[in-house]
Amino acid sequence: MFFKNYLIFLLIGFFSVAWAKASEPSEDIEVLTVYEQPSLFSNNYQLIPREDFVHSSQTLADILQSINGLQIRQIGGLGNPVSVSIRGSSSKQVQLYIDGQLVNDSQFGGFDLNQIPTEQIQSIEISKNQAIGAGTTPIGGVIRINTYNPSKDKLKLTLALGSLDHKELNLVYNKAFQTNSLSIGGSYLKTDNNYDYLVPQSFTSSNQSNTEPLRNNQFEKKNLYVNNNLAFKNQKIRLTLQYNEQQKALPNYQNNTPENASSLSSDSWRLGYNHSIYTDIEWLDNLEFEAYQEIKKERYLDILADITRLDANYDTTKTHAGLTSSSTFDSQYGVFGISPFVGFNKQQFDSLSFDNNGQINCNGISSCDVIAEQTQLLIGSRFEWGQNNGPLSAYSLLTQLNEENQNIAVNQANATTLNSEQDHHTQELGVVYQGERLKTELVASNGIRTPTLFELFGDRGLFKGSDELLPEQAKTLSLGAAYNNQLAQMSYTLNASVYHQQSDNAIVAIFNSSGVGAYENVSDARLNGLELETKLAVSPAFSINLQANIIDSQTSAAIKAFNNKKLPGIYHQQYSFSVNYQFNPAWKIQLRSALDKDLYFNRANIFTSSKGQAGKPAQRRVTDIQLSYINDIYSFNLNINNLFDQEYQDLANRPAQGQNIQFKLSIQGI
Repeated sequence: MFFKNYLIFLLIGFFSVAWAKASEPSEDIEVLTVYEQPSLFSNNYQLIPREDFVHSSQTLADILQSINGLQIRQIGGLGNPVSVSIRGSSSKQVQLYIDGQLVNDSQFGGFDLNQIPTEQIQSIEISKNQAIGAGTTPIGGVIRINTYNPSKDKLKLTLALGSLDHKELNLVYNKAFQTNSLSIGGSYLKTDNNYDYLVPQSFTSSNQSNTEPLRNNQFEKKNLYVNNNLAFKNQKIRLTLQYNEQQKALPNYQNNTPENASSLSSDSWRLGYNHSIYTDIEWLDNLEFEAYQEIKKERYLDILADITRLDANYDTTKTHAGLTSSSTFDSQYGVFGISPFVGFNKQQFDSLSFDNNGQINCNGISSCDVIAEQTQLLIGSRFEWGQNNGPLSAYSLLTQLNEENQNIAVNQANATTLNSEQDHHTQELGVVYQGERLKTELVASNGIRTPTLFELFGDRGLFKGSDELLPEQAKTLSLGAAYNNQLAQMSYTLNASVYHQQSDNAIVAIFNSSGVGAYENVSDARLNGLELETKLAVSPAFSINLQANIIDSQTSAAIKAFNNKKLPGIYHQQYSFSVNYQFNPAWKIQLRSALDKDLYFNRANIFTSSKGQAGKPAQRRVTDIQLSYINDIYSFNLNINNLFDQEYQDLANRPAQGQNIQFKLSIQGI
């Protein structure tokens, strides 16, 4: 009852303020683009502006890889799954936002990290263990993509070529009017992804392993983006449209058969609306309403020797609406800020599958087609305080999430609807001291990762549901410090963070001796981490960056084989070294070398070498180099990933793609 009353109170307050403001005359004010940045800006939070990556030929995954504390692992070749870990988290525990919309999939919990070309990105925000703006506190941090927001006329054409027959074309057109600005962009990408791969049982000789170009691994993507910003008097409206179509061929990694023609294709539409009202009311700075809808259709084809063994269709619809207000108050005790918010999210997942005999029936053994739905109602508020002319500031974030889930089989006689409803709470508290050269911050948070619909309800076949599944939960405490100074003609910055996390109720798939499985809350984990980073500007043209990320983890589980083990799926030691040199105003070069160590692929920490013998934890050593030329009209970038063609295991514990070369040419003002 309290939850519903509080929600009604917030809604009445929001609309009353909007109505009152609409009836009052107001003077024209200048509207600026402001990104939601938490007060604690340094070790736990980083903003990457457009100019830092737009001239590079890197993907978003490549860009994030350079951030200390972030780990990016992927299956070789563009279009394949990418895993993101922040400070030892799993990929499902990381939240990905695009213009304020949470894009994590409610059915399986994942997201496509590279769905937006970098040419269509304005900035990238990373929070390592805090929420950004209005949202629940995550376990594994937040990545927020802010799409392109131009301010002047421009026409830009970009062409990229690379290894494995990689071809990419981007076109961006911007037009600024008196009260609005329009941006239209399109891109096309195609690559064969046919890198050399060690096939365990070659199709031509099944009793031996051969290194062969990987077949049926092509990727093709088309993207269209439209953004229109309107600013008048005290209001700003933003309309966005994004269309994405892609097709990924799926190789047979076991024997690399030429008869394989399996693929996964998708097309999606995403519409966005954002409306901000800036007021002259003493106790209200601004009111913001946002709404988004995304419709995605996927089709999986399992084809061998021209025979379609499975044709599966998946439809996902995501809807979001949210209201946020911001107010600041001055007093003798400091400046206080409050930002209450309410948000509504709804996702629906439909599947429909066919085999050679027609539609697949739900018989209690095979996977079933389902209609699954998740509805979330989120209320919360961010509170901030800053000392008057002093070095101290603080913030807190409180949220309450009500979640309703349901699932029903669409091709089963007398199918029953399964339901689940839960309430969750998250909290954050941070304190920061900002001195002349030293900045320190202490943050405590209680974050969650709610179960996905698949984890709750299974597939209605041999993989059973568990509607009593608890959310993963983690209590995190982090202490960070940043110090900057000058030594002779050199400037340097030292960053250090230590953090401790206690996570409970890890959701893991468990199978019995009959092959029947279900997700269960089976283990807890303790994690301690240390991040160190040094940036040294030897001169205006020459700089050096050193990074170290060390994680110590230990699991606690009732199953002996999984007890007192290291967390799987993450590198426990990471070290990197990068050098930047600016030859002249146009030419620059960057060299980055990274060593990642101590990766386990399973919860039992058992590692098998390529020869079938017991081996050591996995590691990788990768060196990348970039050469760039930039002037007012032209720019080009030469990027060589894995310069020395080092071998290591990818996300699926298979040999990763080797050296890769990309060349990018941009022309603007044409």
